[in-house]
Amino acid sequence: MHLTVEQILWALVLAAHLVLLVVLLGRERTRRFSWFTALTMLSTVRLLADHLLQGKLSTYAFYWQSYALLIAASIFLLGTLIELARLTFGRGCRRGKPLSPLAWQGWTFLLLAIAFTALILWGPWPDLKAMQANRQAYPLLMTVVIALKSELFTSMLAILTGLMMMLFGGRFGNGFRSHAVQIVIGLSTVAVARLTVEGITDTIKVAHKITDRADYQRILHLYTQLDNARLAIWLLALLWWIYALWNDAPGAGSDTALAAITPTLQDDPSESSTEA
Repeated sequence: MHLTVEQILWALVLAAHLVLLVVLLGRERTRRFSWFTALTMLSTVRLLADHLLQGKLSTYAFYWQSYALLIAASIFLLGTLIELARLTFGRGCRRGKPLSPLAWQGWTFLLLAIAFTALILWGPWPDLKAMQANRQAYPLLMTVVIALKSELFTSMLAILTGLMMMLFGGRFGNGFRSHAVQIVIGLSTVAVARLTVEGITDTIKVAHKITDRADYQRILHLYTQLDNARLAIWLLALLWWIYALWNDAPGAGSDTALAAITPTLQDDPSESSTEA
């Protein structure tokens, strides 16, 4: 059986998800990165569902499950970004003081405002009246719009959060080699790839009019190549996470050693005072 490039990439991405889950569980990272672990699990389910259920369900039912899971993935990604930011600037900071509540509110408002503005300006929005005209399909159409727009919004938010953590994380003792920053680097890279592919696709749809079947096949081949590039970058991000999370973050060993030494340091004075 001849395997296509898409099938090979899909299998590699799925295998990388499973290996990442093994690393998260085996290296005991799930408690610290609970939202990221849940996001990885959901992503694995989405890969399997979209592949195994395609052609097995009606088009209507397949779209429902696919876009409902996409909305769930956007929610889990938002939770992951909050988790990573808290670990970098909040309770997980290793240097200085955590961000104050006022600073949290200010940065959150700024990032949300930028992401929301970019979302409004990104591409054409669907005609609500045209969607309402088809009453039977209207709930599904609204679900599709919400899913695609939420994916765009969280992708932009992932890029902004990644930039903030990479620029300022070092000031809080969580530099480039910290697990939280390495995770967000992968998330923001995947988001950039997703937005780039979608931007190119939207540009082609607007600028190029299909004239014949050969032209249609050529455009379809281009779309396939773009999606393969996105899958390849996703695979690289998964490999990056596997490598990063398998290794201990800088300072983890020293923190453990310090915790082991601390009781001894506390016992010495009491022993000396007893001897005296």
